Amino acid sequence: MDLQALFRRIGYTEGGTDTERLIRLHRAYATHIPFENIDVYNDQDISLKTEDLFDKIVTRHRGGYCFEMNAFFCAILKEMGFPAYGVLTRLSRDGKSYNGYLHRMNITEADGVRYICDVGYGGDCFIRPLRIEFDVPQPVHGMVYKVVPGIDPSVEYSVLIQRNPGEDFVALMGFVDRPAADEDFQICNYYVNKSPWSGFRMMLMLNQFTDTGRYSLMNLFFTLQEGEKKERRELKWEELPGVLKQYFGLDAMPDHEPKPLRFGWGAL
Repeated sequence: MDLQALFRRIGYTEGGTDTERLIRLHRAYATHIPFENIDVYNDQDISLKTEDLFDKIVTRHRGGYCFEMNAFFCAILKEMGFPAYGVLTRLSRDGKSYNGYLHRMNITEADGVRYICDVGYGGDCFIRPLRIEFDVPQPVHGMVYKVVPGIDPSVEYSVLIQRNPGEDFVALMGFVDRPAADEDFQICNYYVNKSPWSGFRMMLMLNQFTDTGRYSLMNLFFTLQEGEKKERRELKWEELPGVLKQYFGLDAMPDHEPKPLRFGWGAL
């Protein structure tokens, strides 16, 4: 892998302890490469091969969704000398229940401390890795997170991640802390990429973190958040190319206009 080309793509400079390198790498990736599902929305095949991901993300300045983004990030970690493996994850949309294993994250280690890395979540999430240190609040980008043991006997998770958007911590995701096989990711990626029930095929979804906020798009609903400022508006179809270029750095376009959302502004 041409790490120097990647570093130029994300504005990353090597140096420091492994912990410092990991934190800077995670943040640089999250703030330079957008979460986007344009290829899935356009019914194109999604490859998880490292060389294909490098071409898409680095050479063609695209982004990707979780299986692409975190597969590529895991390959980067290994290339930079970090031990790393991927885990399949269930997400919680309501803070209580969980969906299927339709998300990927990575586990790595730096200076003797284990971390959870996720650069492929399509909404408000941690842009720096979380320490696997149970029940310790970890403030990240305006939100507080906790990694807790999976104590619910009705589910198989060994680790849960919670976040505090208000007064109480609520569930964000749960996973079993053991490496998933490449075939596991291929199966899940195929479902999300090709199933007629996959939301990624039905809706346009983009998310780009900045140092002080983030930009997000669900179909034609665009949200700009910088610090305490938050603006939302519905775009016209002809505005979309300019917004994709200005806020997400993308020249790619969906090949058909999204349908109006029936449930308000959406989760992004």
